[in-house]
Amino acid sequence: MKFGYYFLNTYVPELDGESPELYAHWLEQIDAAEALGFDSLWATEHHFRYFGGMLPNPQLLLTAAAQRTKHMRLGAAVCLLPMRHPLQVAEDFAMLDLLSGGRLNFGAGRGMHPLEYATFNADWGTAQLRLPEALDVVVRAWTGGEFQWDGEHYHYSKLNVYPKPHQRPHPPIYVTANRDPESFQMIGRRGYNLMTLPWIATNELQRTRMQTYFDALREGGHTTEAKDIFVMYPAYVGDSDAQARAEVLEHWQRWQRVFAPEAMNLDPKGEAYDRVVKHLDYDAMAGDSRGVFGGPETCARILKRIIDVVGATHIGLTFHFGGLSQDKVLKSMERFARSVMPQFR
Repeated sequence: MKFGYYFLNTYVPELDGESPELYAHWLEQIDAAEALGFDSLWATEHHFRYFGGMLPNPQLLLTAAAQRTKHMRLGAAVCLLPMRHPLQVAEDFAMLDLLSGGRLNFGAGRGMHPLEYATFNADWGTAQLRLPEALDVVVRAWTGGEFQWDGEHYHYSKLNVYPKPHQRPHPPIYVTANRDPESFQMIGRRGYNLMTLPWIATNELQRTRMQTYFDALREGGHTTEAKDIFVMYPAYVGDSDAQARAEVLEHWQRWQRVFAPEAMNLDPKGEAYDRVVKHLDYDAMAGDSRGVFGGPETCARILKRIIDVVGATHIGLTFHFGGLSQDKVLKSMERFARSVMPQFR
C-alpha cells in the first residue's frame, strides 16, 4: 500500500498566516513527508477562493518539492487540463519530470467550478468532452518528434514540443472521476490510472461506481493489476480518539460548514447545504470510514476498511485543513508515520 501527502488547502488567513508563512509551512510539511517515508506528494489546482486558491499552479509547488526531496513521487491531483493550453501543460510537466529525475505522476481532470473557466475564457460546457483529446495532445507532445494536430477540438500546425520528459514513454497518467459513469468508462478504456474521492459519497457507493472503470479496463484490453487506484481522504491522527476529536473538530467543522459548500456553490439556506453538512459531520465521517480521524489504532482500522471496500492501492491523506496549526499538522503526520503506516508495509 502506498501513502501520499495531499495538499488540498482550505485557507484561513487569521490562522494560517500571510502567504509567505503559509508557503513556508507547506515546504516544512513537504520536508517532513519525505523524512517520514511517504511515497508521494500531491497538489491540486484551484483558483480565486480560499478553498484551494492559494495553490493555483501545482507544477510550481511540485518543482520546489523536486529540489527538496529525493524519494517521493510528485503528482498533480489535478491539473485542470481542459482549461489550459495542452501544449503548455506538456512543456511544464516535462520540465518537472526532468527536474525531479523522473518522479512525476501526471494527473488531469476537468475540475469543480465554472467560475474558473469563465475567468480564463475557457468553455466549461465542453470541458469534459475536450479532456480525452487534450490528453492525447499531451502524450503526443511527450512521445514523438515533429507533428501536426487536426482534431475535433484542437488544431496545431507542424511543430515540435520541447523538452521531452525523463520517463519513457511518458509519465504515468491519472484521471479523476467521481460520479459520472462516462468518465469512469473513458478512463478505463484508455488505460489510465484512476483518481477518485470516495468520502464525498460512501466507500460502498464509490466502489460500485468504480466497477464501471474496472469493466472498461478489461474491455480496452488493459490489466487491472497494473493500475494504480488513487483515493484521497482527510486525516488527523491523535494519541487517542478523544484527543484527536478535541484537537481537530473546530478545524474540520470549517471544512464541513464553509469550504465544502463553497466548493459546491451551495446556498447556505438551501436543503442541499443542510444535506452536505450532515454528510460531513465529524463522527459520521469517522464512523463510516470516510475520514481517517482518531487514535492510531482507530485510524489503522479505518484505513483497512477503506482498502477492503474501495480496493485502493494508493491513499492520499490531507493533514492540513481549516486553519489547523503547523505543530498539530506535523505531530499528526508523525503519529501516522510511526504508528499507522507500518501496519500496511
